[in-house]
This record gives sequence, structure tokens and C-alpha cells, in this order.
Amino acid sequence: MVGLHILESSSPSFTYQTLAPLIDAATDGVICYSRLPARQLLRHIPSNKASMWWISDHESPQSIAPHTSEFIDHIGQNVSHATELMIVEGLDWLVARSNETKVLSMLQELDKLTRTWEFDLIFPVDALSFTTQFWARLTSIAPKMEGENASDGEHELRIEELPLADEVSVQLPESEVPTEKMLVHLVNLPRVGFTHTLLAKRMLQWKRMGFDLSALEPALVISDVSKSHAIYEAVESDIICAIDCIRLIDANREKLSATEREMFNFRLMGINNVRETAHELETLLSSR
Repeated sequence: MVGLHILESSSPSFTYQTLAPLIDAATDGVICYSRLPARQLLRHIPSNKASMWWISDHESPQSIAPHTSEFIDHIGQNVSHATELMIVEGLDWLVARSNETKVLSMLQELDKLTRTWEFDLIFPVDALSFTTQFWARLTSIAPKMEGENASDGEHELRIEELPLADEVSVQLPESEVPTEKMLVHLVNLPRVGFTHTLLAKRMLQWKRMGFDLSALEPALVISDVSKSHAIYEAVESDIICAIDCIRLIDANREKLSATEREMFNFRLMGINNVRETAHELETLLSSR
């Protein structure tokens, strides 16, 4: 199974539960690039089973910024003949930070790398985080696969046919603690080509993350698409800020009490005075 592969997943819990048999069965090196800080990732992977890197703008010895060029260099420096399995989260974040073309170019470079060093690289992703065109190109480079526990206890990875865009199932994630929800920066919907149908799909994606979209609901019934898009952009800006703040909270958990974390998360997920909340959070963290 050497090469790139896609695992459809809406949460870290599902990702690592599905990949656990592969990780446990690995006799050589396992490398994991995760959106989760090490403390949270250790809930899913024992520290003695994998080398772990945190995808974050927060600078630390074990972090890597979400940029395509840095990813290619970093992976190239850390992979070896001893590498058997690599897991890379945050592909949607890389698309948001650069663009689809750069990410596809990165994937082609990584595909060559996996075949040179003979290891498997798995990208856990949510199909709804990408445009239909990018999803089709992505799965042509990294085939979609499904993890199953076979009846004899062995773990199979089965490559499936790429579904049509309309066939991608939309399932709400199972109940899990707030920090387990995968908060992702989604690709911006430009004014050109913007429709109420696209808006409804984007709202579903954000609702799956847990955001309160009361402020965006009027955009669905406004006949003027330009005004509808303006409302969408305003809410999107708040959600981007909210996600960045929640990541900041996770990165500085030890500086905040449980009550403070809960309060900030509640306000941010409710898209309630996001800029003011962000300022309060940054001020509080800088004082500790």
C-alpha cells in the first residue's frame, strides 16, 4: 500500500480509532503530523509508537507551520527507510493557507517521496471541506480508502471508487467533547459563482463543527445574492477568528482555568462578539 491515501474522517477520534490497528501493527517508524497539541494527541497514540509533530502557528520544538513548502522540507528531513507509516492531518488548512494548486503540487512531491522511501502516507480529511473539483483531483493522486476490521481480526485497507459529489454522505459526528471537534478553516466561497445552494452546504459544514449560525440564516432568504454573500463574508471572518482563538486556547490550556476555557469556547462557538472576545483572550494570556 505504498503511496498516498485518503481516509474520510470528521474527527480525530474516528481517525485514530480507524488507524489504530495499522499503528499497532507497524514494526518500523510511525510519524504523525496532527492538528492536536501533543497532550491531546496522546489520548489516541502512545508516545512510544510514533514521532509526533503539531501543525500550528505556535512556535515550539515539535511544531510545524501549515505551509506547503515547510511541509515538504520537514517531511523530507524526517523520513527514512525505517519509516513505515505517516499520518498527516490538516490538508484543508494547507489549502486555506496557500491554494489548491500549491497543495496538489505538494502532494505530487510527497507521492514521489513515499515511493522512494517505500512508506504509506494517509491524509484524514472531511470531503465537505473541499470544492468538488479539488476533491476529484485529490482522490486521483491519493485514492480514498476505508478502514475495516475483518472478521478474522486483521485490518484491511480497501480502496474504493471515488463517489460523485452528490453521493458524498453527510453524517453528523458522534457526540464528543468540544476540544475533540475538528475545527477547520474552509476554502472561501468567492462572489463569482456564489449561490444559496453553496451557502447551505457551507452552513452545514460549520454547523457540524458546532458553530451557532443565527447571524447567517438571513442570507439564505435574501434574493439579492450580493447582499447574501456580504453577510456570508462577515460571518466567515468571525468564524476564522474564532477558530484561531480556540486553537490558541488549546495551546495555552495550562494558563487558563477550566471555567475560563469553557467561557471563551462558549462565546466563540456562539459567534458572539468574536473580536472583543479575541482581544480579552489575548490580553489575559499575555498577563500570565
